[in-house]
Amino acid sequence: MGFSSTLLLILTILVGIYSFVLLSLNKSIVHLDLLFLELDLQLGYVILWSALFGILTTAVLELIFFSTKSKKDE
Repeated sequence: MGFSSTLLLILTILVGIYSFVLLSLNKSIVHLDLLFLELDLQLGYVILWSALFGILTTAVLELIFFSTKSKKDE
């Protein structure tokens, strides 16, 4: 296994441990009102889902940006 694969594995394990700690420490219930849907969720889940949604949005926007940029260069 190469250095980058080992580093990726360690980073994935650390993110998993951080997520588990974040979920276990934030047990308070948050009332989330989404237009027509009302949810009662733990604070840890809300924080993790918002971070994942932000990462996904950023990745999609960067993919769109770099794909249009590479088409202009050709």
